[in-house]
Amino acid sequence: MTQNTLQRLLLFSLGVPLFILVVLFASFARDILLVAFILVVQYFAIREMTSMFLDRGIKVKGKTTAVLSLLLSGSVYLYPWINQYLGLWFSTIEFFFLLCMLFSLITLAPFAFSSAARIGEIMPEISANLFMFFYCGILGSFIIYIISCFGQLKAPVFTFALLTFGNDSLAWLVGNTLGKRRNITAVSPNKSLEGFVGGVLGSLIGSVLAFFLFPEANFGSMWRALLLGLSVSIFVIVGDLVESALKRSAGVKDSSTIVPGRGGVLDSFDSLLFSSPIFVFASLMAGFFPAP
Repeated sequence: MTQNTLQRLLLFSLGVPLFILVVLFASFARDILLVAFILVVQYFAIREMTSMFLDRGIKVKGKTTAVLSLLLSGSVYLYPWINQYLGLWFSTIEFFFLLCMLFSLITLAPFAFSSAARIGEIMPEISANLFMFFYCGILGSFIIYIISCFGQLKAPVFTFALLTFGNDSLAWLVGNTLGKRRNITAVSPNKSLEGFVGGVLGSLIGSVLAFFLFPEANFGSMWRALLLGLSVSIFVIVGDLVESALKRSAGVKDSSTIVPGRGGVLDSFDSLLFSSPIFVFASLMAGFFPAP
């Protein structure tokens, strides 16, 4: 067993019980501890992505992106409370989208005043800055929504964790033990077809567990829960591959070394970032996790 595997197993054995304890026994103020943790994740993800873009010679406004991203996530968290006093007509998700548009425009606006000498650099810099805000800021804010903005608190958090961590864990286990058909994708040649199948199976198992553990989630039928699991599983896999493409383009193996056994923050949370909007949209459209 390699050192990387040992570190990964140790992190899993410590992180999962701690996560469960926090959700069950420290969920005060709409899971503010988890919200604070995701804000830290967003900050370090932006730092890692800034470093990757700089390695490719693309200048990005990391500090500005961090401020806008944390402000967006904080606003999504605070809005349900604020709306109790202001009585605004739009819902949290509508408020979220309005802020996404506003902050995206703020990200782009400074390029309108670029000097003549930098005109040739504008296109890659615009693309990089907007992508970084979308990936770390907007997608990260969807995780905040899952944690604190559904009518229920524990059920959506645990369900999302079962679907994503179940996918990641079983994909890793099956890929390492049974994976033979590799080189499926150019951006991540070590990933195997067996690992992808194991990941989908992990999400489906997670959806079955969620169906029985959280009857209050209003899944209605097993098929609806399985469809949620399948939808999320696809984007968990795609999210992992997108981050692999970023790293391969930047010429790095890991986004950083901050997380033992996993690399960087982006390496650890890429699948959660990418699948969180799908989980939110599917749950809202299907009426999952209604207020008690």
